[in-house]
Amino acid sequence: MKRTHIAAAIAAALVSGSANAASAFNWNLEWTFNHTAANGSNAMGSEIVSYDALNNRIWVVGTDANEANLGLGGIDILDMGGNLLQSFDTSSLGGINSVAVKNGQAAVAITAPTKTDPGLVRFYDAGNYSVLQDVTVGANPDAVTFTPNGNKLLVANEGEPSSYLVGPSGDPVGSVSIIDTNTYAVQTASFDAFNSQAAALKTAGVRLTGPNASVAQDLEPEYIAVSADGTKAMATLQEANSVAIIDIASATVTDIKALGFKDHSLPGNGFDASDRDGAGNAALPGNIQNWNVMGMYMPDGIASFNKNGDQYYITANEGDSRDDWPGGEEEVRVGNAVIDAVLNDAMSLAHGSDWQTNNDKLSRLTVSTSGDLDGDGDLDEIHLFGGRSFSILDAAGNQVFDSGDQLEQIISTLYPALLDDGRSDNKGPEPETAVVGNVNGRDILFLGLERSNAVMTWDLTDLNDIKFLDTIFTGGNVGPEGLSFFSNAEGSFLAVANEVSETTSLYRVAAVPVPGAVWLFGSALFGLLGVSRRKA
Repeated sequence: MKRTHIAAAIAAALVSGSANAASAFNWNLEWTFNHTAANGSNAMGSEIVSYDALNNRIWVVGTDANEANLGLGGIDILDMGGNLLQSFDTSSLGGINSVAVKNGQAAVAITAPTKTDPGLVRFYDAGNYSVLQDVTVGANPDAVTFTPNGNKLLVANEGEPSSYLVGPSGDPVGSVSIIDTNTYAVQTASFDAFNSQAAALKTAGVRLTGPNASVAQDLEPEYIAVSADGTKAMATLQEANSVAIIDIASATVTDIKALGFKDHSLPGNGFDASDRDGAGNAALPGNIQNWNVMGMYMPDGIASFNKNGDQYYITANEGDSRDDWPGGEEEVRVGNAVIDAVLNDAMSLAHGSDWQTNNDKLSRLTVSTSGDLDGDGDLDEIHLFGGRSFSILDAAGNQVFDSGDQLEQIISTLYPALLDDGRSDNKGPEPETAVVGNVNGRDILFLGLERSNAVMTWDLTDLNDIKFLDTIFTGGNVGPEGLSFFSNAEGSFLAVANEVSETTSLYRVAAVPVPGAVWLFGSALFGLLGVSRRKA
């Protein structure tokens, strides 16, 4: 696949003054709903959102982000005008995590009050909100996804322990539950068959880092996307830097595919490594450079799309760590790490002798202790959490495209106000979630950036020429966590659940095939105005 060199293209567009060219993508904020008690909300937050096509409604699940109210959560159902139609308090059932709606059924994933116990999927009649069935699933069900025909529901059972310090006895296994939505019979796609293959998986690049944990305990599915024909699925295994491929009919995990490393020393793979560099310099909103660092993609959200009969998946490469392993945390700042002499010599040659101590270089960067390859207590490689990108995988899990450093390049150049430099030393803009929708005949990727409080859009119509379109954001909306794209008689829309601000917004979106248009800018200038109309 051809990679767009975004920085050069932006520079050329700025020089030519072509930012006012005809736009190929437009968006407009329809409304924002605040999930507060005053507005009748029981959700008291907004984490995941799903559209009910049969009843033309929007389902939102959330929990209160206010630490004083942790444990409060539920479901809010909105109409297309942003009015609250119904609200449920689900806190007595446990922690609510996800929702999906299909064919008149809404499925909600709920973690048990004791996190390590089996979880619950509750099915509702989306028309009258009555409870249809409760189905027991694996521990800590984190995401739910229907097959395209709606006959099956897949559940990512993350299986997190209450604390990794408790050891294997308190660490439930990860798994994927597959529920027949007509009979509510459940099958489990487990990782047990891989328990005897730990050594081979590690050799292949699967990160198995839990001391004394089995493979099934170590793997923690986050999100699931289903193939267009409904026969296969792919689940992200974030901490393992891998994906799992699932045969739906047999409820079998057929493969675990390691995603490998991103070489940040290569052109187009740079990143901003410090939250302290360029302090006070308004002309330096981002300091994107190449470093001899290996990035772990570690995707969170995943989306499915089909192109000319070929199946693809898009991953949002956020990154994550386990910070309470027995014996110490997985995270360490480069400036505090013990560095192997061979690595230090190589880094000093490439970046100067102060590469580890200089805040303008790598001193502030948070990395993984998995860079200690030989177990002697020092880092032999620098392993970075997250790819700060999105990737396209084929049906077998092979990477066919990665956006490189385009996210940070675009934000620092076009949207410096969205640059959270305080996160540069961690995971940058944190691509959290992805969804693909067809808008006026064009395949559009919507990519949620948790730390930049925005949604980037890309044209995937020609996979040999993937184009950045625009960035959707509204002042006051913070932490986009869940996205839902849908089209109906009124047009095409994107619903965004903002976890931190506890708001849900609906945007009308349109793509116009304009030959020769400047795709780099789209309606960016409109976006910078931050115009919004907020529901009371």
